[in-house]
Amino acid sequence: MPKRRIDLTGKKFGRLTVIQELEERKKGRIVWRCQCDCGNELNVQGIYLTTGQTQSCGCLKKELESKNLREEYENKRIDGAVLPLFKGQKPRKDSSTGYRGVAKYYTRKSKELRYRAWITVNGKQYYKSGFKTPEEAYYNGRLKLEEQYLPSEGNNNE
Repeated sequence: MPKRRIDLTGKKFGRLTVIQELEERKKGRIVWRCQCDCGNELNVQGIYLTTGQTQSCGCLKKELESKNLREEYENKRIDGAVLPLFKGQKPRKDSSTGYRGVAKYYTRKSKELRYRAWITVNGKQYYKSGFKTPEEAYYNGRLKLEEQYLPSEGNNNE
């Protein structure tokens, strides 16, 4: 039985309003022309709109990044000391935790928020996962990985 085509014209998904269906198809899926609340226009596959995977032109992500945890952790102090940075470097702009080499993820079964420490040495990645806080992942994961895998001299291999 063929799938029923749903007209999305005029509907709103997040910050995107669907303007029109395009002739273009990607992997057999309908592509829609959308306008973001910020004024940008973009083409999006219908499946990404209906599942909520695409909600804006990218402006939403930028706004969330400016409010994310990095700001909290850059200003947070523990026992009067500012939280440490990796070899004097700030976390990357896209860091969701405020710590270099620490990422957040959700567990597969229970969908609980957890943190994973990682490091890349000579093109190979090493991980420690399952931490409940980014601080724990940094101190008990990232720093231990650095001790274990970084050479004693020239520790700038990341």
